[in-house]
Amino acid sequence: MQTLLTFQAFLVEKYAPKTTKMYMGDVRELSIYLKNKKVKEISSHDLQQWVGNLVSPNGKGLERKTVNRKVSAITTYFLWLQGLGAITADPTMVLNNARIQSPLPDYLYEGEIKTLSAEASTDPRTYLLVLLFLDTGLKSNELFLLTRAHVDISDPYNPELWIKHTGKDTKKDRKVALPARFTDVYTKYLEEYSIEDQLFPFTDRFLQMMFVDLKQATNINKELTPKTLRHTHVVRAIKRGEDFEQIFDRIGLAPDSRQEAEEMYTRLAGRGI
Repeated sequence: MQTLLTFQAFLVEKYAPKTTKMYMGDVRELSIYLKNKKVKEISSHDLQQWVGNLVSPNGKGLERKTVNRKVSAITTYFLWLQGLGAITADPTMVLNNARIQSPLPDYLYEGEIKTLSAEASTDPRTYLLVLLFLDTGLKSNELFLLTRAHVDISDPYNPELWIKHTGKDTKKDRKVALPARFTDVYTKYLEEYSIEDQLFPFTDRFLQMMFVDLKQATNINKELTPKTLRHTHVVRAIKRGEDFEQIFDRIGLAPDSRQEAEEMYTRLAGRGI
């Protein structure tokens, strides 16, 4: 417990406030579990028992994502202690195997993308939605923030999209390049649907139903949602040879989610074994 204030100062310099708060809570939770055992006395076995209690149905029964975050927090804590010379060995080394893998999500193969694009192209609104999710990897909640002012087609062959947020989320603001085909679809959409300001003036429920209709029309035997297209965007970018940081910057992924995401997308984009 006596190390926590100094550890908090270290976190504040490196991480966002939300991550700092969660990591502090996780390390404090471990301290309480170990009944204030001194840091030099904490063993790998102690940490394995703690993780076991977190995941066990007879213990806390926490979700995979929460447990992995807690493991990341205490790994950061003990690496910090080791860097200060407070401990000589890192007891978290054994916890790499304690991270729980999530089931891999669906993404679309190239043939399925062609099928989806062909079906969506019959309506400029549907086609524009599919292009945006596939070519930018944006989230559904970001879609509803878009206005005409966020789209730059002054160079029709190199259109760009500003994805902008408000309040504390402005750090996720970014500009994304779009393919030339976007301009024609976008122009037709504005004309046919008489869009004045907000690009997609409908509800999230309506968006979900559009994707239900697309799934039925294409007979794609996978989950088909905006998130599926986001995953597809990342996998295609990896296969093109793009750097993970560049991809994660483009889709606005939070820094504290990137390690787990890199592991998942590496598995998704890898060759068959």
